[in-house]
Amino acid sequence: MQDRNQPFDLTNASQQAQTGSNLYRSRPMFVNLKNRLHLPGITELLAPCTQHLTSSQYKRMMSAWQSMDQFAVYGFVQYSKVIGIISIELDGEGSARILSIAVQPNQQRRGLGRRLVVESFCSLNLDSLTAKTLEDNLVFYKKLNFLVGHPQSQSNGYEVYSCILTRQAMYQAYAHEYSAGAVLYREKNGAREYVLVTELSGNTGLPKGHLEAGETEEVTALREIYEETGITATLVPGFDGQIVYPQGRGMLKHFTYFLAVFDESQEPESGVDVIAHILPYDQALRKLSFADVRSILKKAEEFLNSRGK
Repeated sequence: MQDRNQPFDLTNASQQAQTGSNLYRSRPMFVNLKNRLHLPGITELLAPCTQHLTSSQYKRMMSAWQSMDQFAVYGFVQYSKVIGIISIELDGEGSARILSIAVQPNQQRRGLGRRLVVESFCSLNLDSLTAKTLEDNLVFYKKLNFLVGHPQSQSNGYEVYSCILTRQAMYQAYAHEYSAGAVLYREKNGAREYVLVTELSGNTGLPKGHLEAGETEEVTALREIYEETGITATLVPGFDGQIVYPQGRGMLKHFTYFLAVFDESQEPESGVDVIAHILPYDQALRKLSFADVRSILKKAEEFLNSRGK
């Protein structure tokens, strides 16, 4: 799984990649750039579409992207430098539009532009994404299953095409793989504790696994809980969390997370392939490796707190 907004030490990652002590860090990582707009490479990438702005206008634009919830900025980082960027404006109703998208010239034709669009679409859980483009870029959007509208003539003589990508159209271009799991917790001595699992890869997440033939998502979640932690749990109604992300060029992975509770007489046991942890909320949130999974845990904590009230 790509980083999907996971915080990491960019400087250290660069040093590790250069010394060869951690070679996988040399691969481009998809990250949330909203609070990292100072990183090298961003100004260079945005130059073609911001050259008409004055210095103060450019600063105001970057400030708005960073401070206003309606804007999202994602990118790929390699050796501490941003090599691809996409900025998006959301309408708050599941739709959004691309403001800018750019990839460093020496990184083009490697699929980074496509991945910027698909990763952002999934991270923002969009229903549709629109873009306006010149004819030169239509091939890029058509390959991503954008529906292209009729051109509109501009005052400068250019013709601009409106393109739209729906969730259904994007999903048609991919194979799909489904998994289910749960936010697993207990109440003990008046305190709430959550169970996490660390995989052989070193990533820490929530108990989960692939749906087997004939299984419902609920059955899979309970089976995976037992297999990974040894706990017999009960699903709590009214909660679910969804994560979708691309895996390679042709696969979308879907994760459904339920909420599950177990009694204090049980203790989690590590499995063959995972190490189980039981932690209070704050520690569990910090230990999770990925931001999208942290958002599921946050949602569960808020759900439980509101239910208690």
